[in-house]
Amino acid sequence: GPVYAEWREKLLDMENVILRELGFTLHWIPDSHPHKFILYFVRVLEIEDKEVAQKAWNYCNDSCRLDLCVRYEPEVIACAAILMACSYHNLDLPLTPRPWWAVFIGPKRSQDLSSSCNSILAVGDEQDLDNRRAKYAFIPSLLKEPSFNDPESYLWSVAD
Repeated sequence: GPVYAEWREKLLDMENVILRELGFTLHWIPDSHPHKFILYFVRVLEIEDKEVAQKAWNYCNDSCRLDLCVRYEPEVIACAAILMACSYHNLDLPLTPRPWWAVFIGPKRSQDLSSSCNSILAVGDEQDLDNRRAKYAFIPSLLKEPSFNDPESYLWSVAD
């Protein structure tokens, strides 16, 4: 019907915007996810606390709500998740003779790690203006009744 046609048109328009922004080069978007590296990195770091691994896994889940996968390698996101999980659980990781993450992602990646951490932490921060804008930037439903994608719908309220 007309609702489907309008949604289809909006979706195609947005797809064109995304493709233009990415420069039509999609071959470099990674096919692996940071989750793939979490348990391996935790094992190498000899972290015995399963709650730390679970928290890191949760941070990786949060990262999926962002565009980090096109900005950073999955290893960087995994290291950021582990760093935040260890910090949350007050667990110190080795920084000498070089930082622990340098073994996994190489030297001089501290800024990438920091940016990833800040982005993931902002997902849960309701005071963050960019996060609030992203939440409400969805196209409002074309239906007369509330839809699953409306920010004020029941599903959004429960997710918060």
